[in-house]
Amino acid sequence: MNDSYDHISPDLIYVVENIPGPAEDNVEYEELLNNYNSQLSCKCECTRNCLDETCLCIYNSRGRNYTFSDSNNLKTYKIIDYKNDKTIFECNDLCSCNSYCGNKLVQVGPLEGLIVKPCDIKEKGFGLFTKHPINKGSYICEYAGEIITKSQALKRHQMNIMNMKMNFIFCLNEHSNGKVTQTFVDPSTFGSIGRYINHSCEPNCFILPVRVNTPLPKLAIFSLTEITHNHEITIDYGSKSYNGLNIEVNVEYGRKGCLCNSDNCKGNLPFDFY
Repeated sequence: MNDSYDHISPDLIYVVENIPGPAEDNVEYEELLNNYNSQLSCKCECTRNCLDETCLCIYNSRGRNYTFSDSNNLKTYKIIDYKNDKTIFECNDLCSCNSYCGNKLVQVGPLEGLIVKPCDIKEKGFGLFTKHPINKGSYICEYAGEIITKSQALKRHQMNIMNMKMNFIFCLNEHSNGKVTQTFVDPSTFGSIGRYINHSCEPNCFILPVRVNTPLPKLAIFSLTEITHNHEITIDYGSKSYNGLNIEVNVEYGRKGCLCNSDNCKGNLPFDFY
């Protein structure tokens, strides 16, 4: 993976991929660690490029994940399916295909030309911006950090509220066969450049789970629209706004006002219970 970025603060440790959180003496952490150390058995036998469903990884993804005009130029790679229910399996370490097979975009690393700098709205703090125009469907970066258990996420969330700290914990809910699988990623101390991406009620990027070697998904960020140079990269932090919650609930759970300044701003940052 080619990732030459770093943090602006010496108090943070840069990681290019997810790492397991602190050890816990419970079944939940044991399952998390087992998944982290597991290797997906699915592998393709493609000898060169992986372009159709004859590739087992693409078949398991229910069709091609990416398209490109030049297989040797990563700037031309774009995601095909924008649906939130899309499951992406990229070719992994066991596959026989080459590094530019057409199904290894997220593994290459974040987009070049990203920069962390203060936002125009001072209260937002820092944000992630692009030095160059970005095409619609381009891969931006991964929202990487510590993968933690639900109990650890709840504990950290409460500590953030008590200490009046920002909450960076991302909860991914995946629905399959009537079940919900949750993945918690916290880049508060260990994280990638994706931790600086702010919320917008009208975002220009979105997150999709991408699986490579393990059952645990990467939180991959793709551009939803064309993005002009010097523009801020934004995502929607959640699907619910809960504007109707009473004041006591807002205070107890640390509800934050939204500063996205979009025409359709919902007033508060999205909120949901884990």
